[in-house]
This record gives sequence, structure tokens and C-alpha cells, in this order.
Amino acid sequence: MEYDNLLQLARFKNEAPHPSYIAGLIDGDGCIFIRKIVNGYQSGITITQCRSNVLQVIRHHFGGSITTSANRNDKMEDKLDDTCEFYHKHNVRNQYNLMIRSNEYKLILDYIRFAMIIKQPQIECLNEIYKLVDVPFLVEEKEVLYKKCSELNKNRVTDEITLIRINVEYIQGLFDAEGCIYINKDHNSISISIAQKNHPVILEKIREFIGYGNVSSYKYNIYNKPDCLKFIALIKPGLIVKYNQAVAFEKYLLTDDLEIKKAMYKICNEEKHKIECFSDINCNDDGKEAYTETMRLKEIKDAACREIRRKEAYKEKSIKMMGAGNHNFGKTKSEETRKKMSIGIRNAKNGISDETILKMRDLFTEGKTNKEVEEITGLTRHTVTCVKTGRIVCRTEVKEEKERLTQEQKNINKRRITLDEMFIVIDKTIAGEKPMAILLYLDVLRLKAKIKNDLTPDIVKNIKRSMSENKMPFYRCEMDEEKYKHYETLINAFHREYK
Repeated sequence: MEYDNLLQLARFKNEAPHPSYIAGLIDGDGCIFIRKIVNGYQSGITITQCRSNVLQVIRHHFGGSITTSANRNDKMEDKLDDTCEFYHKHNVRNQYNLMIRSNEYKLILDYIRFAMIIKQPQIECLNEIYKLVDVPFLVEEKEVLYKKCSELNKNRVTDEITLIRINVEYIQGLFDAEGCIYINKDHNSISISIAQKNHPVILEKIREFIGYGNVSSYKYNIYNKPDCLKFIALIKPGLIVKYNQAVAFEKYLLTDDLEIKKAMYKICNEEKHKIECFSDINCNDDGKEAYTETMRLKEIKDAACREIRRKEAYKEKSIKMMGAGNHNFGKTKSEETRKKMSIGIRNAKNGISDETILKMRDLFTEGKTNKEVEEITGLTRHTVTCVKTGRIVCRTEVKEEKERLTQEQKNINKRRITLDEMFIVIDKTIAGEKPMAILLYLDVLRLKAKIKNDLTPDIVKNIKRSMSENKMPFYRCEMDEEKYKHYETLINAFHREYK
């Protein structure tokens, strides 16, 4: 049985059983409770089974602990029939409970909440009291839910609306809880049945859903072989407790070999009546690896969602404070106030200290490059550049307000060729000289003037390309109107000839 438990756990290791399967199992062998204790109320879900495999599967995915009591776990020797070959049909087996309390049941509650049928009202009570678990003083509200859940467990009323939830997976779970596969010892009679004395209406709905079988004496029954085979093929993939019985019963029905039939009967007899001695009792931290991982990922997701909501709230607040929504809208701030605000913002954003700024200035004075200062201080390139250009100053200093440059001015500052050199390129290009010859001429001029020579052939070629496209390689603001008109006329003429 231990080996079979491992096989069943392996089948559902990566994916939990269907929500409807677990709902069917709880509707059959489960209990949803809210009870009074000395200091308040206790709530949870229990599932009782003589086989621990299904309890281990659910614990693996949804937490909880498998428990038992001394009078329910004291059977060690199996009772055999008169032939001593098979287990006696009245062999009393041990019983085990999977208990999931309020500190863990939220995950399974959300998973099965809209799949339950018989115990749907109790599930809703559990969902409501979960919201009050950590809330003190709400005794009256908890008392109402306690009484309601207790009354529901006693009255055993089935809500007709929830019956539409019946599906194959629900029948699989209910069959694992309340189902029975029967083979006569003389091999002359077979049947499949599902018992439900407290809520017999559900059996009629199952018969309607399946389309065959009959209901009598609080049981849904199937007697003929073809229907038994169809039913087993339908439910076998999702079974856990009675999976081995279903496999053996199917083989039993499909063979005429009497020896094989006897072997399959023996498997069914053992699965139904053999005592399981399960020792992994009250191990609260073991056997729930998937649950632990799910909760870990859930915490990460919740933290990310909280951060998103926080940012959205700040964004919404910021938008509301724009313009007339800001209490400072239209007010002129003094220089002192602006300075204090700037310092406050820098401190809030963990800006660099005044000591670091002074140290960086010393490094620049010593002739250190931006890259070297980055490596020494560990600051970003942007921050180093801002300190060097005076955009970031000490908190006690007044930042020099610089006039903002236009895009034309920025482009002019980036140029590696002077305006006079551009005129030379234009004149010589119109005269028919090649770009390399023009570049060589400019190199000689720079060498004589002892100017750094960083001109490239592309610079000369780009000027020629602009001229051929009738584009001015300079701006009107760089010279007087007369000179601009002169070169505009020359470039227009060059463009017409170039075409």
C-alpha cells in the first residue's frame, strides 16, 4: 500500500485533482465545520478515509495534516474469510482524517468554492468566517455563522440550483467516497453503486447525467456488463482511492479467462477490505511541498500587486494635485523655499552628499577623466557629468541658472568643423575638387594653426551630400543675412548642375 500511495501521489504531483473531484469527495466523505472552543471559534475542512493516498494528494497541494485517534487506528491484523484466502467483508479498517484549519484552508476554499453541490451552503459559511478569523470582538457575527453551519450539517437539505454543477469529475470524487464495485465470489454477479442516503436527489441527477442505471434504496446502481464498462471508462482516469479497483474490474469484465478473473477479484477484495497502517500522522510541516511553493509564489504575486496598487494610488494623487488641484498653484515660491524643496527632494531620493561633490571637483581639478571619476566614486556616468557641468551642486550653494540651448545651438556645439572651414569645403567643392583633396588642405591649415585635427572624410562628404540635395549645411543664425544669401545662391546653382 505504501508503494501504491507513492504511485498515486506521483500521478497528481504537478497538478491537483479537478476542483469538482475534490468537491465530490468532500460531499461524500468530508465535513465542513465551525465549532466553539474555549477562547472562541474553530473552523476547517476534514476528509475521512480508510486509504491515505487521496489524503496525501490533497495535503500535497492544499496543506493540512493527516490525523487519527487511538480507537480509529488500532487495527493491525486483518480478518480473513473462511477460506483464509480473501479478506473478510466485515474486516474493520483504520480511519484517517485530513484536517485543514483556518490558517491554511483559504487556498482549497477558493479552489472548490464554486464546484460544491451538497455542502455548498457550509462552504459559504466557511468563506464568511474566514474573513473574521483575525478580527477581534465580532462574537455575534461568528456565533450566527456557527449556528448556521451547525444547522446546515443537521438538516441535510440539497439546493436544487447547485445540482447543475454535476459533471464527470464530481462523479469521480463522489464515487471514491461513496462508490462500490461488487463482484460475487462465485463470479456470477457484478454491479457498481453509489450510495447517498442523506441527499438521494443527487443520485437521480447522476442517473440523468450518465444516461443509464437506476436508483433504488438510496443507491445509484448499474448491473449490466456494457454499462459497467462504459461507467468505468468514464470515471477511471480521475479516481484515486478506487483507481486500482477500477483497473482490475475493467480487466475482469473484458476477459473470459477464469484465472484472470480470480486474480482481478483478489485485487478488488484486497483494495476494499485490507487494513492500511499509515504512520505519517500529525506531521504538520511534511508532505505539502506543492502547497508551500504555491503560497510562496502567492506572496510574491501579492507583494507585486500591492506595489502596483501603491504606485497607481500615488500616480492618481499626483494627477489630482496638478494645476489648480495643488494648494500651491499660482503661488510664487521664494528662492529660499525653492532651495529647501530641492534639498528635501535630493535627501528623499538619497542624493549624493556634499562631501562627495567636493571630492569629485578635486578629482576633476587633478585632471581625472569622467570614466576615472566613475570608477573611484562608484557613481553613474550621468551623475558624474551633472557634477562636472554644475547641474548638481552642494546643498549650501546656489545653482547657476544656465540658458537653455535650442536644438540648433546644440547641433552647432557638436560640430567638429568650424564655419570658416565649411565655407572652404563649399568653395572647393563647387570648384570641382575631390573630398580627400579638400580634407588634406584643411589638415594642413589645422597643422599650421596648431589645432587638434579630428576631421574625417565623412564630414567633407556629408557637406557635399547636403549641397547636392539643396540643403544648407549651416544655420541662418550663424552669419549675417548677406553672407547666408551668397552661399544659398552658390548651393542652389550647385544643386541644379549636380542633377
